Amino acid sequence: MKFSKSTEFSIKLTVLIFLMAFLIFDFFVQLYSPKHNLTGVPYYQRLNINYAFFTTQSNYLVVAYLFCVVFLKQSYNKKPPFGIELAITVYITVTMLVFWFGLLASRDEMSAYNAINWISTVMLHAIIPCLMIVQFILSSGDYYHGMRTHARFGMIGISMYPLFYLIYSVIRGEFRFQEYGPSFFSKVYSYNSVTNTFIADWNKVTGGGFGVYVGPNMQPFTSQMWYPYWFFNLHKYDLVAFDEFGNPHIWASSQFSMGLMIFFFISACIIITTLVISLQFFYIAINNNKFYRWHDINENLLTKAEHDYRMALQRQNRYQKIQEWKNVIKLQRTETQVFKQNLEGLSTEEKAQLILERKNKKILQRKLKVAEIRNARNKKRQTRREIRSMLTNVKTADRVFIKENIREAERYKKLVKKGVLISKLEPD
Repeated sequence: MKFSKSTEFSIKLTVLIFLMAFLIFDFFVQLYSPKHNLTGVPYYQRLNINYAFFTTQSNYLVVAYLFCVVFLKQSYNKKPPFGIELAITVYITVTMLVFWFGLLASRDEMSAYNAINWISTVMLHAIIPCLMIVQFILSSGDYYHGMRTHARFGMIGISMYPLFYLIYSVIRGEFRFQEYGPSFFSKVYSYNSVTNTFIADWNKVTGGGFGVYVGPNMQPFTSQMWYPYWFFNLHKYDLVAFDEFGNPHIWASSQFSMGLMIFFFISACIIITTLVISLQFFYIAINNNKFYRWHDINENLLTKAEHDYRMALQRQNRYQKIQEWKNVIKLQRTETQVFKQNLEGLSTEEKAQLILERKNKKILQRKLKVAEIRNARNKKRQTRREIRSMLTNVKTADRVFIKENIREAERYKKLVKKGVLISKLEPD
């Protein structure tokens, strides 16, 4: 379904205005109706904590990017570079996946949300990420981007922001742990044994002006006061408040061994790094597949007739493969039925003999298939050896050129196998 330029602009502008309005709404939510574990800290600390999250930063990047898309399209009929679009799509996808499959499993996260927080969470971790992914899918496919070229140049650049974020979060967390650690917690918070609630009096340590926070829904801060995510924390701690009789009341505690905390930290870094890198190639593959839906191997744009012919050819090939698969299943069932019929009326010894022969035949067929696969692998290895041997006799300056040509030949071979046209159709 295609829209006119003005209709497309109106849709994108409406979505952009909605998202900007939501970010303003979310800003006030963080101030006046934050998560339960932020109700016991002053307003400036709520914003400090909120904007330290990768979630918040990546969502603001998405809105800023969509603003650039609308502005550049309307003013210059252009769009931002593919690398920027790819980077922001990767960041917001990591935000979505890490939250729904990792952070949401945290007891501290699950118990921290009220109704309005859930609205913000669904927007930040589901709707906005999906909008960005849809935007990428719709706008990609204009150019082919080689995987190897991206691995050399683009991958490191896109991975730098998560790396800098990690360094920033750890350093920031260390400073904040020293400033707002367990001893600070005990100074700010007290416990009322009559109402069984905590009381936060920030005026004790700030010199006034930041208020006293009380009430049944008020909760003291947790490790998010220091680190945006729990797996960044490498400190043991007990957050203790004292009642009017001097009795301690533990609000939160972490007594994991240093080895276990390091394991969590390294595991999280490995998982997120794997996501950042693998998602880059995943989205590049989407871009390239879309590119070759409308281009030939020589990267010439196809006409609609050529595109329709290619799609029809691919559908026909898929249909033939499905039919071949069904025929194989039918043949196997027929052979089994015939074999069972042949067993009828035979003696026990004759049945056993036929079953053994059939079993040996199947074993032989499997061995032949395995041998065929091994021969194919050996041929590939032999080809690689021959190429290496050839390259040793070539000048160093020519090796890169030859290797690149060999890779391109392999790529073309795969494209032809997928049904990509070698050249455009000749007109009638």
